[in-house]
Amino acid sequence: MLVDTITLDLLKNTAVWQEHGDLHLHEGFFMLRNFRFRDREFLMPTQPYLLQGGRVVYVRQGYADYSFDLVDYHFEAGDLVVFYAETLIEKRQLSPDFQLDAFTFINSEPSSANFICVHPDEESKTVIDSHFNLLWALVRQNRLSRECITLQIKSFLKFVQQLESMQEHTRPTSRQTNTLQKFIALVSRHAARERAIAYYANQLCIAPHYLSTLIKQTSGHTPMQWINKTAVKEIKVWLAYSDETTAQIAERLNFPCPSSLTKFFKRETGMTPSEYRNRS
Repeated sequence: MLVDTITLDLLKNTAVWQEHGDLHLHEGFFMLRNFRFRDREFLMPTQPYLLQGGRVVYVRQGYADYSFDLVDYHFEAGDLVVFYAETLIEKRQLSPDFQLDAFTFINSEPSSANFICVHPDEESKTVIDSHFNLLWALVRQNRLSRECITLQIKSFLKFVQQLESMQEHTRPTSRQTNTLQKFIALVSRHAARERAIAYYANQLCIAPHYLSTLIKQTSGHTPMQWINKTAVKEIKVWLAYSDETTAQIAERLNFPCPSSLTKFFKRETGMTPSEYRNRS
């Protein structure tokens, strides 16, 4: 099993977290207000990180550059991101003044995407602020049931989903770009076990040769480069956040044998799995 190092550290070093912002922690659920990162570098690991549960992050100050499911994103104050479980995250850069509000949630409904990012206008920011303030008030009322908090979170997520849908309609994309986005979403979900181009072509109902040509022309990278990049990140996650052996990881990620995984990983990274694990 993967270890959620962020949650474990929060439980172990609660007092330290409280020095960097307001914190509510109860039965695995946590909410942060006006949280400043400063020297807490490990909170956003430099190696790929696979979320074990949902997160909502509202950027209050500064900026951040991240890779989510292979795609690079830049976030500034006012941006809001919803991460669902199994989102593959990799930090690029944080500004020294980066500050956020955040809370966790349990995925109760399937999502078509691993994460949602919205750039709200001033009116929507007012609504988001109201949701955060209400949720903060609710979680601090210990006599309230968890169901009350869960319903508030569901209401907030529904609002964000509708906001994202409205923004999508104002950003028309070409059919090629739309196919690329669908391909990347599929790869981020399945490349850990499915590494054949034919699989993705079949999912998208197009010929493998056409898919290869389209992805190369649209992104500058071949489908196999996208697939291999994702598979490498998945391997890194299991090496860094679990105690499973190379053999167990190879079986989990559908490699024929441990040596096959080792050969693939060294070809892509220049290191063996053991060398990577020892430096993580």
